[in-house]
Amino acid sequence: MNYITPSTSSPKNYITELPPPPETLTNIAVVDFNGNNISDGEVNALTDRLRAELFKTKHFKVIEREMMQEVLKEQGFQQSGCTTDECMVEIGRLIGVEKIIGGSISKVGNIYSVSSRIVNVETGEIENTAVFDHTGNIGQLLTEGMRIVAVDLIK
Repeated sequence: MNYITPSTSSPKNYITELPPPPETLTNIAVVDFNGNNISDGEVNALTDRLRAELFKTKHFKVIEREMMQEVLKEQGFQQSGCTTDECMVEIGRLIGVEKIIGGSISKVGNIYSVSSRIVNVETGEIENTAVFDHTGNIGQLLTEGMRIVAVDLIK
């Protein structure tokens, strides 16, 4: 399946080929990203878009944010401020996923930077990372950049 991903940070568009989806999908969750110089609402919107883009790749079964928060609430676990891989692994174990994705979204000047990682819940090891820098409008980061991050996390 071809995944067309326009890049807002470079002048030319490029096409990214995804590997074929696995026969068995991996259960993953995406914890709320941390924001630096960006509003909580914007961070939540971008994190939600990443969940949707990961689902659209057909490589993962993505646990819904509300479902994840409900399980954590039942367990008496606070997700806010969970920035370490150890904390992410603990969340992953509580909600019963194989992998968990976390990261941060920062704004420096007029550049937005998304830094993300997939952590294996069983081993605690980082399996992959993706960094995407976007100059300009945050709307384009939402509509195009988060798709690029999702694709980069699969590679």
